[in-house]
Amino acid sequence: MIITRNWLNEWMDISDISTEKICDTLNSIGLEVDSLKKVRVPSGVVVGFVKECEKHPNADKLSVCQVDVGDETLQIVCGAKNVKAGQYVPVAKVGATLGENFKIKKAKLRGVESHGMICSAEEIGLPKINDGILELDASIGELKIGKELKEFDAVNDDIIDIELTANRGDCLSILGVARDLSASFEKEIYHVEDIEDEDSSLGIGRILSLNVKEKNSSSLLYRIFAVEEMKYPLLLKLRLAFADKGEDDVFDAYRSYAMHSTGVIMKLYSCDKLINSDTQKCEISLEKDENGVEYIKISDKISYIGFDEDEELKPSIGDSRVIFEESYIDPEIISRAGKYIKKKNDKIFYHASRGSEPDLGFGSVYFKHLMNRYTDVKWYKGVETIDNAIEKVVVNIHISKVNALIGQEIDKSEIVKILKNLGFVVRMKDEFDLLSVEVPLYRHDIQNQQDVVEEIVRIVGIDNIKSSPLVYVESNNQNEAYKKYKKKLDFRKKASSVGFFEIVNYVFTDGEKMNRLGLSRVQDDKELINPVTNELDALRSSLVIGLIETAQRNIKYGKKSIRLFEIGTVFDKNRDESLRFSFIFSGEVERAALRNHGKPKVIDFFTFAQKISSVIGEFEIRKSDNAPKYMSPYEYGVIVKDGKDIGYIGRVHMDYEKEYGLFKSYLCELDFERLEIRDVKAVGYSKYPSLERDFSFLVDKNISYLDIKNIIEKDRPKEIVKVFPIDIFESPQLKDKVSLTVRFIIQSDEKTLNDEEVNAILTPILENLNKKGIEIR
Repeated sequence: MIITRNWLNEWMDISDISTEKICDTLNSIGLEVDSLKKVRVPSGVVVGFVKECEKHPNADKLSVCQVDVGDETLQIVCGAKNVKAGQYVPVAKVGATLGENFKIKKAKLRGVESHGMICSAEEIGLPKINDGILELDASIGELKIGKELKEFDAVNDDIIDIELTANRGDCLSILGVARDLSASFEKEIYHVEDIEDEDSSLGIGRILSLNVKEKNSSSLLYRIFAVEEMKYPLLLKLRLAFADKGEDDVFDAYRSYAMHSTGVIMKLYSCDKLINSDTQKCEISLEKDENGVEYIKISDKISYIGFDEDEELKPSIGDSRVIFEESYIDPEIISRAGKYIKKKNDKIFYHASRGSEPDLGFGSVYFKHLMNRYTDVKWYKGVETIDNAIEKVVVNIHISKVNALIGQEIDKSEIVKILKNLGFVVRMKDEFDLLSVEVPLYRHDIQNQQDVVEEIVRIVGIDNIKSSPLVYVESNNQNEAYKKYKKKLDFRKKASSVGFFEIVNYVFTDGEKMNRLGLSRVQDDKELINPVTNELDALRSSLVIGLIETAQRNIKYGKKSIRLFEIGTVFDKNRDESLRFSFIFSGEVERAALRNHGKPKVIDFFTFAQKISSVIGEFEIRKSDNAPKYMSPYEYGVIVKDGKDIGYIGRVHMDYEKEYGLFKSYLCELDFERLEIRDVKAVGYSKYPSLERDFSFLVDKNISYLDIKNIIEKDRPKEIVKVFPIDIFESPQLKDKVSLTVRFIIQSDEKTLNDEEVNAILTPILENLNKKGIEIR
């Protein structure tokens, strides 16, 4: 947001405040100044009047001008195409210095003497406004011939560029910034009073009608003016150029100037182009499209609320009547509409989606004053409006809580004064400590007590909040926050100890990438309203994208083995948060070495599962047919721990491995909140040796190991301490069966078991399996 000192001075009196003090204050109240540039016209540049302009006798592209500079008339040879007699122009007299080492001297151009130079805007240190010389007019002040341009305040200005956060849409105008400064400097804001054209007999109702088709979210106000003559004064050109909002079209210029000054969203329509030839009226209806986005319809042409109007609707030189529109719509509504209405470089959408000025009548009055000052127009009497009542936010604050949050006692009267200066309405409640604070409509970012406290701190100044020493009080640190922190720390250490490297990604991600991977997204009405960038426009529902893209970058850097993990926040469709613990392993398991003959093993499912087990402990994998789109359906399973599903594990789908340029890769994503860190407890163990027995069973292909395990677990004696599969064999000779080898580990706490005792323990298990059709091979 760019402001200038002189423009700011039109809203509040800053004549006794230096520009440096203004910048320091802006920084202290949270409006960070990015840059300050002081524009000064060099000495020796004066107002000149071109009395005569003739073609150069020896050059087609040069003109010989007789220019009155007050105390003399100078002959100046000029190469600009737009120079002509009757113009007021900036003249650099002989001896003036323009920029480094550019001193104006007497010269002879193609045989004709030249005593000075008629200047363009850039040549005297101003921003570019047009091609050719700069033509001066009375909008910058009385043009006294011979007066130095450095004496004109309108031309010599201080330009302040402010870095605004996305929530401060109220400061996207000169008035918005002035309001904050007025609270800090305790200065009055100037008000603009409406004026009515006394000689106007035309009523707006004769030419404009409004109709609302559905319940509206927008507020609209319309005026009409008849155009006699449009002028584009230099002051507007300069200030718009200072603000980096230069406009070639005169109508766009007036609108941009008024919007930048007031913060009200404004549009202009050509009444001549849109009038109904039968009724001789411009019939405007407020409607909604299939996505619920509001627009106005004029003579079968549409213009979306909160978006720039199309070129075919805009007025142009020669139009006799122009419709002026100002609008307001909640920034959250217009931000959601931005997903459906795609317009490049839409200045109105940028402003409206961050929060525009809701006082519509005020905006039209300012625009009317602006037009009356510089142009010849006649306004139709009255206005036409479509209203949508905006409910004001009221926040109750306790003075004691405010001071506790700030960490310093601030007098109640001072708090009230600060809030009133900021435009808040403050009412005393029955309780002495309680204030009811009504938030001004233009402060869309104020919703709760913490927001109000932040406003108080801004004006008091963070540097004026006294620091106090830390007070150490012995207490039990084993609270929930500490336990969560300790749990994350423990798992991070375990993951690092088995060779994984931690990464951290934004909770924001690319919505298009989420769609391509088939990841779920939050509901449309809960999507991000003002994303940081177009590539970070969605809240992530998984850590997968960050892991895959980080692995991709590491491969591009020449890495052969990528082992990454992340513990991070994800969001479900209702925008509820949860923590995920995710891993990716891509490429080689180890480095090339002598022992592997320079051909290291590539990661596989079971090696990856063993790595995960080293981090979270023992778990089971249940086969699942519901693999996500980005996972291979042939190497995928659900992780089960302590009888609960806690996540999934499997290989990245080969299509996505190819798309992202990955090696053979495996992913695991766990619900972190379902993982448990158990206290270390000492338990007894047997001093007697354990025995192993391996059995190969013929099993139908449609029977899972989990089914077999459930049969074993049903009547498993305590001497069988562990059961797990160690091999699976398939062969055409086995037809629709497979050979599954299962290892039983048997151990007694009381004695060394002999073969007969081991057989007695295993026989009931084997018989139960046989009854279910699972035979020993």
